[in-house]
Amino acid sequence: MNIILTMTTAHLLTYITFGVYLILLLGIGIWGDRRFGRSYKGFIAADKSLGGWVSAISASASSESAWVMLGLSGLGYTKGFAGYWAALGCIIGFVVTALLVIRQLRASSENLESLTVSDFIEARLGDRLGVLRVVSAIVIAVFMTVYVIAQFIGSGKQMAGMGLLTYEQGVLMGAVIIGIYVIIGGYAAVCWTDLIQGILMAVVMIIFPIVGLVVVGGPGAVLDDLSRNNLGFFVGGEGLSWAAIGFIVAQLGIGTGYLGMPHSIVRYINVRNDREARRAALVSVSWSVFVLLGAVSLGIVGRLAVPGLEDPETILPHFTAMYFHPLIAGVVLAAVMAAIMSTADSQLLMAATVVIHDVVLRLSGRQWDEEKRILAIRIVLGVLAMLAMGLALLDPKVIYTFVLLAWGALGSAFSPAIILALYWPRFNRWGALASFTAGPILMVVWTQFLDLESTDGLWPAFLLSLVAAIVTSLLTPPPDPELWRVAKKS
Repeated sequence: MNIILTMTTAHLLTYITFGVYLILLLGIGIWGDRRFGRSYKGFIAADKSLGGWVSAISASASSESAWVMLGLSGLGYTKGFAGYWAALGCIIGFVVTALLVIRQLRASSENLESLTVSDFIEARLGDRLGVLRVVSAIVIAVFMTVYVIAQFIGSGKQMAGMGLLTYEQGVLMGAVIIGIYVIIGGYAAVCWTDLIQGILMAVVMIIFPIVGLVVVGGPGAVLDDLSRNNLGFFVGGEGLSWAAIGFIVAQLGIGTGYLGMPHSIVRYINVRNDREARRAALVSVSWSVFVLLGAVSLGIVGRLAVPGLEDPETILPHFTAMYFHPLIAGVVLAAVMAAIMSTADSQLLMAATVVIHDVVLRLSGRQWDEEKRILAIRIVLGVLAMLAMGLALLDPKVIYTFVLLAWGALGSAFSPAIILALYWPRFNRWGALASFTAGPILMVVWTQFLDLESTDGLWPAFLLSLVAAIVTSLLTPPPDPELWRVAKKS
């Protein structure tokens, strides 16, 4: 498809479209400040007033990030049909979360009057000393910052891939825009912007693979390409082998993180009521199917549409620039930045909230007034955004690998703890402490010292934390039975 426009005009149209989108985000940030920014509960939880659609799509979009738009499509580009195992692992994670976590967590957190994940863990397990708050806050703050770095890397790759800015300029732009609207609007702004961004992501990942099929000549051409390159098998080009089985198991392990990912499940703690929680469960699973399968499909058709890419994770921006009008390119740029922003804003807010809500206020023993607490969170937000931006500029890495390190550490720390807190009365604070430390330590050792693939460490880290939590709980005194009764009262 040839669009007869000068490069300057094309870029200008793309900038205008994307600029309108950014203005919309900033407008939501200002609205969030005026509507909820006057109280501490409003700033960090939107007064627990959000419904199922907003909660579900914002939670889903924030859990996927640049990884789904760039990393997962890149996996489809390089692995072919085998890339669908990663999508399937994620979808299974969404389904299990919908069945076992969303409604149950909302009900228990309501009974325990919790606003955050740390609130819930502390109240459910009776951690009067606040040890779990501090340890979980450290894990969240460290690995959320790593996660945000990956999002800023995605911002730079997207801008550079579309020829709009340099990598460094793209990182700076993403960090500044995200930082401004999160600092201004808090939790409500994050959730409502994530709703818009999640819808944009779904639209792109539904339409683009279909357009790609038309461009390359239909499914037959795609299957021929995959066959020629030994990528037309779900078990890999060499057929079913131990290596193929290992790859499949590793990709399915991605789903273990969804059950306890802090910046996502906090949406379900604060959803309005049980009816909205049920709706959120259905919406989140539906959204995941369209977006995740669409991302891999785009990478697969992109092999023919944009052959020979040096960096497969840039298939989306290159496909857009090659086959779409600049106005559409602006929408796609907004969609990719939506994936990045919807994750980075949630992670920045979560990290800043735990630093102030779970560490500073807890350790200081003082009762700060609401304005001072909100100001403190905003300052920490700015500091973390600048730190992540600086590290993204210094050391750009592959998004897929970078995200999975943080994903594995956070998922292994919190998924076993959340499931056991919801379903096992014998689970205690010592078991939670074991879960918070065992998995993250293994993920760091696995990737940074043993230099092994992040995906291969997801299952071992999750299972280590789960076993450590169960064994430690059984070897230490049982919790007060009243804690379980209060959490489960109807």
